[in-house]
Amino acid sequence: MNATIRTLLERRSVRSFDTAKKAEERVLTEIVKAGAYAPSAMNRQAWHFTVIENSRILLDLNAAVKSIASQSEEERIRSRSTDDTYNFYYNAPALIVVSMSDNALYPREDTGCCMQNMMIAATSLGVGTCWINQLGNGASEQPCVREVLDRAGVPAGNKVYAALAVGYALKSPPLKDRVHGVVNFVK
Repeated sequence: MNATIRTLLERRSVRSFDTAKKAEERVLTEIVKAGAYAPSAMNRQAWHFTVIENSRILLDLNAAVKSIASQSEEERIRSRSTDDTYNFYYNAPALIVVSMSDNALYPREDTGCCMQNMMIAATSLGVGTCWINQLGNGASEQPCVREVLDRAGVPAGNKVYAALAVGYALKSPPLKDRVHGVVNFVK
C-alpha cells in the first residue's frame, strides 16, 4: 500500500496524551509547515498558527473556555463548566491554534485543509492529534478567552476557527467502522 494512503488510514483522534513527553520543536515545526502548505481560497494563505506549549497559558485558556461553557444553551456543554476534570484540549502538551485574518475568503474551508494536512503530517511523524472546536464559533471573541489568546500571541483581529491538540498518545485509539454505502460511481 502507498505510504501516504497508509498514513491517512492510520490517523486517529487521540484523547489521552502522555503529558510527560512533549513533541520536539522540529516535529511541531514540520506539522505547522504541513498546515501552511495546504490549499487556500485564491492562495490567500490568510492563516496564522500559534503553537502553545506554555502550561500556564494552556491552563488559563482551559479555565476561560470552561467559564463560557456555563452560558451554553446545551446541557452537555454547560456541564463542562462545573466538571473539575474537564480539559478541552485533553491535557495535550501542545495546542496549535489556527486563526484567520479578515483577508480570508473562505476561512472555514481553508482551516479544514490546513488542519487535515497537520493531522496527517503528525501521524506520519508518530505524533497524536485531536481536532479541537471549542475555540471556534465565536469563543475566541469572548473577552476572557481573547485575553489569554492575546498573551499567547494570536494576532489581534484574527478569528480562531480550530485548534489541534498535539502530543504522544498514551494508547492508540482503535479503528472505528466506516459508514458503508456512501459512494456511488456513475459511469
